[in-house]
Amino acid sequence: MSLVLGPIHYWMHNKIKTTESREAAIVSAFKKRFGETACAEVLANVYKKYPPSKNVGKPLEEILEGVMIHQGIQNLIVDVETREAATVAAFSKKFGKEANEVSIKAAYEHGINCGQTAAKEKGNGCTAKDAFELLGDYFCDGMPCDRGAQVMEESERRTTWDHNDCVHIGYWQTAEASSETMCDLVTAWIDGFGKGLNPSLTHKREKCIAKGDADCISSYELK
Repeated sequence: MSLVLGPIHYWMHNKIKTTESREAAIVSAFKKRFGETACAEVLANVYKKYPPSKNVGKPLEEILEGVMIHQGIQNLIVDVETREAATVAAFSKKFGKEANEVSIKAAYEHGINCGQTAAKEKGNGCTAKDAFELLGDYFCDGMPCDRGAQVMEESERRTTWDHNDCVHIGYWQTAEASSETMCDLVTAWIDGFGKGLNPSLTHKREKCIAKGDADCISSYELK
């Protein structure tokens, strides 16, 4: 029996592909900074436990063949987020603070590229409200059944959202990655996404579960 997939499944797959693309951008930045030979050994050790994706370029119907749709999509999220965190952790262990800086910068630049792509689709002049809505089309923040980002304040000039649970932190902990570093990486990506949409947009992380706060609060604001 063929799979019956709806728009929400393709929407989720596109968000997962964005995360996979960010992971690839970070690996590329590591190779550029530390060299192919040094990186090959680190990556080989990571991929023994967290194999690289074999789904690049495959249609979602083929990827999910033989598995339940919801579980299959959840597995894709687990795989990429855990592998990305394990990669960052391995390079941090090998190269120290510099590796963290490289990964965060790469995430920021990848976010800019994604924001620029989204801006072309939306049109110029993205507002803070637009930015938050477009963020939801690119940033993988759990499954639709999870409590993702919830709007607290919404306007063209400033939009604020919160999380009362971090859907990412479990993957980071499984990978033995620093939750603070990974949260900084994700925050940098969201920073870049906003700048790519509109250079006048500023992203601010006001509270952060990974750094000990009870919840996360973030905002986009037009300056």
